[in-house]
Amino acid sequence: MRYKLLVAVSVVAFCLGVATVHAGPVDFKFAHFINPIEPGPESGVWIEKDVNEKISDKVKAKFFHSGQVGSAIEIIKKVRMGALQGAYLTGNYAPELNDKFGIGTLAYCMDSYEKWEALLANDELRNELFTCLEKKGLLVLDMCFFGQYGIASTKPFATLEELRPLKMRTTQARYPLAFWKALGMNPLPMAWADVFPGLKQGVVDGTDQTVNVARMRLTDVCKYFVHTDHMMGLFFFVVNKKWWEKLDADTRDPLAGIIAENIDKAREKMKRLTIEGDAVLKEKGMTVTRLAPEEMAKFKEKQMKVWDQFEGDIGKEWLDKIKALTASLN
Repeated sequence: MRYKLLVAVSVVAFCLGVATVHAGPVDFKFAHFINPIEPGPESGVWIEKDVNEKISDKVKAKFFHSGQVGSAIEIIKKVRMGALQGAYLTGNYAPELNDKFGIGTLAYCMDSYEKWEALLANDELRNELFTCLEKKGLLVLDMCFFGQYGIASTKPFATLEELRPLKMRTTQARYPLAFWKALGMNPLPMAWADVFPGLKQGVVDGTDQTVNVARMRLTDVCKYFVHTDHMMGLFFFVVNKKWWEKLDADTRDPLAGIIAENIDKAREKMKRLTIEGDAVLKEKGMTVTRLAPEEMAKFKEKQMKVWDQFEGDIGKEWLDKIKALTASLN
């Protein structure tokens, strides 16, 4: 009996010893569907570097970008399944997971850096938004920008009436589709990879996009950029909720700090690039204009129908909170 007890103790000790020998940093694999040539996805490079330099005894980070592990939607599915631990969730796709994120793609709602920074500084609103994906197995830790939207086109326009005959590209998401339809147009849903050939071949005449993306990717085919300022481009940094909550505090806290520090740096860099954006576009041969106040008023008036359309999905109570926030900034 004593012999069996000693054997059992020895086996337990051996197993504990093996566990100790093989215990090491946890894997943190995260992804973005585009390449790191702008601050949003570039923050992934910074996070990977800082994690592997500062807390390599606790976490081993690997950042996949440029579609290495799939499209924007495929990446989020992998985070939910646990194949990836984190990812950047684009603001256009986020409402498909929870309509609370519709405030980001509802035209002329959360349409400025100032408004989003006010939300981030409001603990109650930030927490309500960032925890609304828990039933999907996701937790939002932070968010960064990829700029303020305008319209890049191959043909000029200065009024809503001049815009309507143009063939405009959009994503398949509900809110962007509703934006164009409210303006009296019939947009063509098109994957981003098809936009350049589509513009060159005249399949489409333009697309709404941020000034920052336009200056890097559209100046060869589009010669006009009109500031409509109808929404902000966003990336939400999400993690697998179960994985995140299983991390011990000594691991989770420094990792969270590194993510927050670099996402904040990305937000600040994007704001600087936005200020410089017009000059860059003009240097590359684009004509840059801004909607006249009376035309902007027409755009906003048309979008109020979209607000009514999606109020039930977004939730009146949540939308009222956002309206109160933005009203306080005026």
